[in-house]
Amino acid sequence: MVHKGRITTEASIVAPSEAQVFEEIFQFFKHQLASGELKPTDRLLSERELSQRLGVSRASLREAMRAMALLGVIEIRPGQGTFVRSPDLRILQDFFGVVLAMQPTVYDHVLEARIAIECHAVRLACLRSEAEDVRRLQAALQRVLDTVDDLESGAEADFKFHEAILRASHNEVLVFIHEAIGTLLRRSHVERRAAVIGQGDYIAKLSQAHRRIVEAIVARDPDRAEAEMREHFLLAQEQTVRQVLGGAPAPAAGQ
Repeated sequence: MVHKGRITTEASIVAPSEAQVFEEIFQFFKHQLASGELKPTDRLLSERELSQRLGVSRASLREAMRAMALLGVIEIRPGQGTFVRSPDLRILQDFFGVVLAMQPTVYDHVLEARIAIECHAVRLACLRSEAEDVRRLQAALQRVLDTVDDLESGAEADFKFHEAILRASHNEVLVFIHEAIGTLLRRSHVERRAAVIGQGDYIAKLSQAHRRIVEAIVARDPDRAEAEMREHFLLAQEQTVRQVLGGAPAPAAGQ
């Protein structure tokens, strides 16, 4: 009995967990897709053949395949097989956003992420923006200027302004990331707006910063545009520091 118990214990130590099995299967498919060995519309091997190739049980493989189907990576067609599909980016964005939102410290890193994303995006916007992008930016800027005293509308206008810059970059990956963390970004805009409502001088500085960013994009000057964007973020960081130190009024309860 002791011997049997020891064997059971040792087996439990070396046996992979369900999470490890899923990770192994997922990494296999990720490599296949990245290398081009699998492409959208391709039919996968049968469940039996895949389980043998991967060295996992058919039950574990089946669970992993269901999870991948939920992510929109594959499509399971009863009686026909399993096929690779072009994933729905909206599903992946939502999944990415939920995962980030569940991280306890991620919100503190939102501004840092925005600086990295938007400072590069604004440079690309100077090089790639088209007439429609400029019109969208100018309309977004006007909306920002028109809503300086409105918390909710103003925060949404801020978000749309920065979104317009991302779209003007014509970089699909940057746009994807920005949209994926959109909920966190909107929350950030609302909280920052709440912190400065009624502070005319500070709001005027922010408005001018927005205007100068658009002017730099229209002038197709990436160095100036990035400098203006960094100055814009520096203003936001300084406001945060003042609020923490008590130099700026805190948002009213319920805002």
